[in-house]
Amino acid sequence: MFHIDRMACGCRHDQDFVLDCPMGYAGYLALFVKTKAIFVIDGQTIETEPDTFIIFDHGSPQYYKANGGEYINDWIQFTCTEQLTSGIPIQFDKPLYIGETINVSQYFQLIADCYYRTKNSQAASYLIRAMLSDVFSDAVLSEQSVVSHHRELLDLRRRIYSRPMEDWSVEAMAQMINVSEPYLHLLYKKAFGVTCTADVIRSRIEQAQRYLSYTAMTIEEIAFKSGYKTVVHFSRQFKKHTGISPSEWRKRKHMGSVQQ
Repeated sequence: MFHIDRMACGCRHDQDFVLDCPMGYAGYLALFVKTKAIFVIDGQTIETEPDTFIIFDHGSPQYYKANGGEYINDWIQFTCTEQLTSGIPIQFDKPLYIGETINVSQYFQLIADCYYRTKNSQAASYLIRAMLSDVFSDAVLSEQSVVSHHRELLDLRRRIYSRPMEDWSVEAMAQMINVSEPYLHLLYKKAFGVTCTADVIRSRIEQAQRYLSYTAMTIEEIAFKSGYKTVVHFSRQFKKHTGISPSEWRKRKHMGSVQQ
């Protein structure tokens, strides 16, 4: 049986966010980090990509922080009266990239609904175990270990998200890793659950959303700074991914009625 001590979904912090808890927590802490982050584990600094899961064992030191931008995560502190690793190959204190393979956020939302609204602790227990079973399934763990060029792919993805305005052609990206273009597509999708082309678009849309939120630049300026050659192409792609135009998105964001 699981007992939830505290939890929250979609917690947002600015770029200066740091959590430093050398003594750890008496129970378990599970995090699903939706933005880039930095963890320090056993003296090793680990930079993680968005959509990374980690569960800290009880008493494990905890140090993690934002990585150059906003930090967003779901988290839950819980204890367990049963053997947590029974039937689940849990890897404690190790960031695990999930990507789009599992809807971990939905698990957190369902668990929070049981915890806060219905007060159904048994259902919450089932959901926690189901989430951990999915996250630490043999398929997910084996996929993480067999993707070749994984370090090069991570470096490529970091560069894409740090400089989305560059001309990220598939040919250029394949040359960076020294693989063929079709093989790059296969590797990238296997590693991150999304194609490299789609990831470039997502990085540009996220860049544009930041400009729309925090600057007074015109839509045309934002389009060019986000890697688009024409405002028409930018507006069309932005609306396709967000459902609204850039100007409408900016308006709703400033009114507090839209989330990134």
